[in-house]
Amino acid sequence: MNKKLVATVDDRIFIIEPDLPEVGAYLRIYRNGKDIADHLQDSVQDCIDFAQEDFGVPSDEWREME
Repeated sequence: MNKKLVATVDDRIFIIEPDLPEVGAYLRIYRNGKDIADHLQDSVQDCIDFAQEDFGVPSDEWREME
C-alpha cells in the first residue's frame, strides 16, 4: 500500500504515510493545522493498531487520501 490514509477524531487529524518497506510507515498527528506528533512504526497496520490503542482511533475510521 503506497497511498496515505487519513482519519479524524475530535479536533485531531491522523495521517499514515507509508515509506520504503524496510523503513515502515509514519503516523502523523495534526491539530489546528499543526503537525503535533509523528510516530514511526514497522508497517501501516502497526500504525493503525498504535493509533487505536494510544489515541482511540477506530480501525474503521481510516480512508485513503485523494
